[in-house]
Amino acid sequence: MITKSDIPIVNLGAKPVSLPAPIKHRKKLRKVLLIQPPAFSNNARGDMNPNAPLGIAYIASMLEREQFDVQILDAFIEGWGQETRINDEKILVGLTFEQIKEFVVRTNPDVVGITSMFTSQRKNAHQVARIVKEVDKEIVVIFGGAHPTSVPESVIEDPCVDVAVLGEGENVIAPLIRCIEAGNDLRQLDGIAFRSIAGSPVVIQKTTTIDDLDELPFPARHLLPMEKYFSAGVRHGGVGKGKRAVSMITSRGCQYHCNFCTAFKVFTRRPRMRSIENVLAEIDELINKYQIDEIFFEDDQIIAKQRRAADLFDAMATRYKLYWDTPNGVSPWLLDDEILGKMKAAGCYRVNIAIESGNQWVLDNIINKPVKLDKIPQLVKDIRRHDMEVGTYLVVGNIGQNAVETLDQIKESFAFCRKLKVFPHASLLTAYPGSEVLEIAKNKGYLIPEFDWDNLSIQKFQLQTPLWTPQQLMRLVDVERLKTRWWVMLCFPWSTLQHLGNRLIREPAATAKKIFRFATMSFKRLIFRA
Repeated sequence: MITKSDIPIVNLGAKPVSLPAPIKHRKKLRKVLLIQPPAFSNNARGDMNPNAPLGIAYIASMLEREQFDVQILDAFIEGWGQETRINDEKILVGLTFEQIKEFVVRTNPDVVGITSMFTSQRKNAHQVARIVKEVDKEIVVIFGGAHPTSVPESVIEDPCVDVAVLGEGENVIAPLIRCIEAGNDLRQLDGIAFRSIAGSPVVIQKTTTIDDLDELPFPARHLLPMEKYFSAGVRHGGVGKGKRAVSMITSRGCQYHCNFCTAFKVFTRRPRMRSIENVLAEIDELINKYQIDEIFFEDDQIIAKQRRAADLFDAMATRYKLYWDTPNGVSPWLLDDEILGKMKAAGCYRVNIAIESGNQWVLDNIINKPVKLDKIPQLVKDIRRHDMEVGTYLVVGNIGQNAVETLDQIKESFAFCRKLKVFPHASLLTAYPGSEVLEIAKNKGYLIPEFDWDNLSIQKFQLQTPLWTPQQLMRLVDVERLKTRWWVMLCFPWSTLQHLGNRLIREPAATAKKIFRFATMSFKRLIFRA
């Protein structure tokens, strides 16, 4: 169990650190409100995943263990049916900021923790911080998530943010609140950012990890409107098989070094696994309390330790009848026929393999991913032989320190997927803060002149190279996607009709619009070469 004696301490004698500026706060800090802000989306809302926020749910459970009074406001799902027009291409989905302000006034918290996962959504998190301080300047505002972990200096420049927590927050959140309450020196804590007396950002990098994940209590889903997530009918990875799907994580950390990735910033490069007994106990709770019928495991590397994964799948197969898949993908070099059979027996219905490129040179010399493409066709056959769906992930427009992916190499990636008869989830390379890609792009001058964090999206390209412009790349990707989609539909006509039929029943208007857009784009790009 993580206790107060386990507070991560920094050796202040190792490096002088500016004195923290005093934080205005109430005498007692007992009531904590954790907020997931509303989110920007495109007009089609195709990038929306209204899933229970595991990060703040874990933080809430730790605070409850430490006897704090905790509430969660997921402003995204609570306002799932609300849209606020931002511009011609962007909407805000979720509660309005005025509604959030009213909730803060009504609940009167002493501390507000705000999750800020995505850089492109950061303004919503900062707007929530602003309205909290409008309610009462003595409410302590704490940021956490992937964005403040990657760029803490930027976040802490906002005077409405008192402290940012870096990386895993479960082992620091309660000590941090007690430290602020007692007026003690923040510099003793590990993995936080704050302002100095002079007003400049001070960052104390994270040096500790939570070694035993079994010490963590299960996410505080009882503080979330779980029925609203189920009824939304949308989950990470698209439409699933179950009607009551829930996210879950069984491990943390990824040891690989893909140059576009920033996940290690939060969960490190050291894989840590929950025990099988601990995972099964959480699944038992999910079934008994919420009657779930599907799990989407959000692990970065659920099969990082193959023996443990095999034992977990065996235990699930004998104990449950559940659907599940892994929307973040699995590393294909960790899969073999034995483990595929165990996955199928345990309820897995789709295997998403993260190949990232269909060109071996790009994988070896730019992305730094240990995929061997000559093994993939047989792997896909094995997955289908076990009667599971196959998904693939591509990243296009890759750049490295000494090379740039060519348009012909990108074509090879799509051609490789057509050979596999799989339509890939193709993401445009995104230069996220904290990634190796962003540093390369800065050094090489590959950022477009109007580069903007607001547009950091896997469907918006913000890089340019001597080999291609963003416009050339986008047009090529559009054409290759269409060609691949048509090829897969022709290869599997009955499955395509079934899929469209199910989507039309579930979302008739939205599906009809997608079909019309697809047909229109096909005529423009493939027939008229527009």
